[in-house]
Amino acid sequence: MAGRLGTLGVLSRFRADLRASPALTAMRYEAMQERLRTSLREIARKDLQLAESEGEVRRSRDFLQAIIDSLDDDMMVLDQWYHVTQANRSLTLKHKGRQVVGRCCYEVTHGTTAPCQPPQCKCPMSQVWRTGLPARVVHVHRPSAGDDRETYFEVSATPICDARGNVIHVVEMIRDVTAGKRQEKQIADVNRRLLALNAVAATVSQSLSLDYVLHSALEHALDLVGAQNGAILLLDEKGESLSCTAHRGLSERFVRAIVRDGPASPIIGVAASDGETVVIDDATQVPHIGGSQSLQAEGLRSLLAVPLKSKERTVGVLAVANREPHPFPGEEVQLLIALGHQLGISIENARLYEELQSKERLRADILRKVITAQEDERRRVARELHDVTSQALATLLIRLEAIAAATVREPDGLERRLQELKPLLDQTSKEVHRLIYDLRPSLLDDLGLAAAIRSCAHNVLYPTGVEVHVEVVGEERRLPSSTEIATFRIVQEAITNIARHARADSTFISLEFLRHRVRVQVEDDGVGFVPAKALPMDGEGSGIGLLGMQERAELLGGSLELRSRPGDGTRIVVEIPAEEATADD
Repeated sequence: MAGRLGTLGVLSRFRADLRASPALTAMRYEAMQERLRTSLREIARKDLQLAESEGEVRRSRDFLQAIIDSLDDDMMVLDQWYHVTQANRSLTLKHKGRQVVGRCCYEVTHGTTAPCQPPQCKCPMSQVWRTGLPARVVHVHRPSAGDDRETYFEVSATPICDARGNVIHVVEMIRDVTAGKRQEKQIADVNRRLLALNAVAATVSQSLSLDYVLHSALEHALDLVGAQNGAILLLDEKGESLSCTAHRGLSERFVRAIVRDGPASPIIGVAASDGETVVIDDATQVPHIGGSQSLQAEGLRSLLAVPLKSKERTVGVLAVANREPHPFPGEEVQLLIALGHQLGISIENARLYEELQSKERLRADILRKVITAQEDERRRVARELHDVTSQALATLLIRLEAIAAATVREPDGLERRLQELKPLLDQTSKEVHRLIYDLRPSLLDDLGLAAAIRSCAHNVLYPTGVEVHVEVVGEERRLPSSTEIATFRIVQEAITNIARHARADSTFISLEFLRHRVRVQVEDDGVGFVPAKALPMDGEGSGIGLLGMQERAELLGGSLELRSRPGDGTRIVVEIPAEEATADD
């Protein structure tokens, strides 16, 4: 353009010179014409260069746009007023032909009328304009109100600066990272659940306290599924009733109703009696299921109940619930089922441990009572020796001394006086033999178990008016000494109880010699009693004799069965493994 303006100036001057001097003007005209042609050629060359430069710029712009359009991520260039000055194909296609350039970025990406606000959507562009440095944030989008399907977008903002370093535009790259975020969340959930299972396993391995294990397990189970309410209920040994050992968020009325109904309880009873997992996502949608009304009355909408199993035997139920509809994913159900199996084993172990502890306490109490009984027996024997035998021997000594003194005066009366001492000697001998029999019957060593039992029954029960029938079944044989002593003491205790408490008219005793064991049955027609009251688990009370009988049988690997009912007599059956006695026995 400047070249064209210069040429017009030369032509103006040439016209002025032509009017002043024609000859001179012609010479100058030729020179000027040459310069004009040179200028025009230069202009043409520069115009060609300019056209080539513009073409190169267009090609570069098209190439850059092609690169930008090839990106899978959305990209846009923004000015300082949040206006989109340029956008790639990925972004424009998502708006289905609607104009993107010229609109504000928050309107394009969020459909809002104001810039992004934290905490869910922090604006990276304002940070870039403020600092001049790149920024990266993650935006959380929800498609509509009440929709919890969140999507995540990573927004990277980079400044474009002029020669002086001033920010003139900002380039934003928007990438959908929802899949990665969901995968991270899934990994975090799995880790959380594994940590909860590990915590339960650690609790189970570190403690055998059933109460502590169940309360801790319930807390971890609620955390696993994000529930606010739950309970752990245990079945009794017969599987006939439930007891609530731990619960949270449930009313006492609701818990009492479940315990009262037991395995027949709707929904939870199904898991207890059938050993099946029960899943209810929304109780209002399943009115045909028994118990859904009770759930709604408690304010519960969703429920998950899994059986607690140990070796395929259901020992209880773990139930978690929410007060709003909640679909339980399959992985949550499987985790609770796995937790239920782990808890079932720990419950069985804790029960066995408590039973062992109870038996140890019982054993210690029996041992204490046995020692006390031994001391009482020693005192009784000592007292009877003093009151009967010692007194009789003292009387005998005094009378012998009197006989010795009287023999000098009356030699003929010696035989009469000695005859008077004979009843005293006979009575003393009987008392000594009775004491010896009480300590250990000689018949047991001499003639065996059957003879000792028959003798004990007759000696103890006949004086009380009880008719005795003793029967021996099988081929009688000698048993190991420990077996004979234990069996005799069990029967002796049973006979003594009949004499003291049964008020029976008759007693039947059966001693059966089997191939590898011996079975003894003692039955009476007395007043009977309630076995549960006579066998307290803490070892206290009047049933210590019965506990001692049971303990003797179990120590030899046998068993004792006690059947009795008030007004219907008592039956005791004892079975003890017994091989034939050896030479050492």
